Amino acid sequence: MGGGAMARRQTIATPWLIAGQFMNNIGMSFIWPLTTIYMHNVLGKSLTETGVVLLLNSVANVLASTIGGRIFDRGNPYYLLLMGIVLNGTANFMLIFLHSWPWYPILLVVTGFAAGWLNTMFNALAASVPRDKVRRTFTLMYLAANLGVVFGTMFVGIVYSMGMQLLFSMTTGLFVVFLLIALFEYNVDSENVTGVDPRQGDGIQLPKANFRMVWTFFISLFIIWLLYEQWVSNLSVYMTNLGMPLRNYSFLWTINAGLLVLIQSILSLLGDRIKNLYYQFFFGMLFVGLSFLSLVSAHDYAHFVFAMVLLTIGEATWSPAMPTLVSQLTPIAAKGRYQGLVQAFSALGRSLGPLFGGVIIDNWSYKALFLLAFVVLLVVLAVNMGVVHVNRRGATDYMKIDIQSDNVSRETK
Repeated sequence: MGGGAMARRQTIATPWLIAGQFMNNIGMSFIWPLTTIYMHNVLGKSLTETGVVLLLNSVANVLASTIGGRIFDRGNPYYLLLMGIVLNGTANFMLIFLHSWPWYPILLVVTGFAAGWLNTMFNALAASVPRDKVRRTFTLMYLAANLGVVFGTMFVGIVYSMGMQLLFSMTTGLFVVFLLIALFEYNVDSENVTGVDPRQGDGIQLPKANFRMVWTFFISLFIIWLLYEQWVSNLSVYMTNLGMPLRNYSFLWTINAGLLVLIQSILSLLGDRIKNLYYQFFFGMLFVGLSFLSLVSAHDYAHFVFAMVLLTIGEATWSPAMPTLVSQLTPIAAKGRYQGLVQAFSALGRSLGPLFGGVIIDNWSYKALFLLAFVVLLVVLAVNMGVVHVNRRGATDYMKIDIQSDNVSRETK
């Protein structure tokens, strides 16, 4: 290898993209689940104050996703990615020593910004692989992200009981390893990643059909994650109120992880055999809706397991389809901007989810929340099916155009 170790590569190998996504999400999921418990039980803050801190964390995530996506199309992705890793690692290092009030919430907002920045960089990098490999890459990236979240959530309970210093020392160590990998494996020629002159992305306007579909998807993303967040934030309280131990709730996410691996493995093996990604998206949304309907009558643990199975089938099918569809409907010169918006609308939904659920539960009930989620998802599904049906034939498929141009360029060489 010798002196060529730091030489610029032509492209980022997909396995390294997947490894980075996994490490980033496992690091962040060490922090997110314990925030409510730590701030309420240890720092003595109210649930409202905790909700505000989580909201600010997600607002920072949204800002980073939006800004990062636009900068990606103009800047050098390598340095942008390193900047996000260093920022996240530094915030986690500071949390080892500063995890009291007000430093804990301040640094939590910094990690929210860094996480949004990194997720956007990863999505944009995934969209920049050869167009015929984009779909498989997004499927694998999604799987890696979710496995990172699940592993982090599983381990955080064990590590939390050993002390905050150990917890944040472990997350800092993780980001140091991540930085070393990025330094050597992500140093690619920026022209090969962005593929075009960055200035070409400034004045791009989508065809009307593409514009309508993409923005319908963005609004749908916000609503889906707003409702999905009820599983993450409010269901644990509901289950413990029914007399179930917290470990039963945690085990639901272990089931989620196992099913995600199975379903995503099947989808990656099928590859492009699923010709219509829109149907995959619709199918997934329907199953997420059905998971909420099943929660309405759930009183014993078996019902919650069944609902989680429905949720995971839905999540595993709709979620990786979304960034791929956005990539398909947007030109390569503006991929950073639009993949940034995928992250931003997702983060916005997650940020308002706990607050939205809390208001519904406080004024009505858990069952009212579950029923409302089911009805809203059915309406969103119907709207998406209508918009796609009306606009699909008139839409430009940029992925198909890029694959054809790649084939022509190969033949002429």
